Amino acid sequence: MKRLIFPVLLVLILVSCDKEVAEVITVEQEKANVCSFAKAAELGTVEYTVVKVIKANDVPEWYKFGDRKILFNCKATLKAGIDMAKFSEEDVTIDQVSKHITICLPAPQLLNLDIKPDDIKLVYEKVSFFRSDFSANDRNSLLAQGEKDINDNIAELGILADAEKNARLYFETMLQQMGYTSVTIKFKEE
Repeated sequence: MKRLIFPVLLVLILVSCDKEVAEVITVEQEKANVCSFAKAAELGTVEYTVVKVIKANDVPEWYKFGDRKILFNCKATLKAGIDMAKFSEEDVTIDQVSKHITICLPAPQLLNLDIKPDDIKLVYEKVSFFRSDFSANDRNSLLAQGEKDINDNIAELGILADAEKNARLYFETMLQQMGYTSVTIKFKEE
């Protein structure tokens, strides 16, 4: 009888140890699976098209006579989303028993601001006889100021809030399809 108890206990210990090791590996494998979709550097979740009016009224100095005015219409495409290069397995917590997963994503950011040359339209230009025309450098400088103004007002556009909402929806849906019954999505602070 004593000879039978020892092998049975040894088998039970080995089986329980193997089960614990298997669960740890499974959690790590699940984290790796969740992170595998993050191989892409950027995940664009929202795209806006913004029309920006850029105007300049070059007020003449004491030695200059006449006005110089110019007005542009620019169409800019903005793409916002998540920089997945900042996401790693440490940002994933999994509870296998309750099938709950928590992921902490990088904060949404502007990924791209694109103003194509074809989307820049000169609407109005008036230059008095005694003044010189707007140079290419003058025009480029005005357009750069317009792009900077768009960048400075990103928060007011609401594009980052929409990018966060869409990223949350995307990841919740995907993780639920992977079999998780409870999903928590958090975002890191910038």
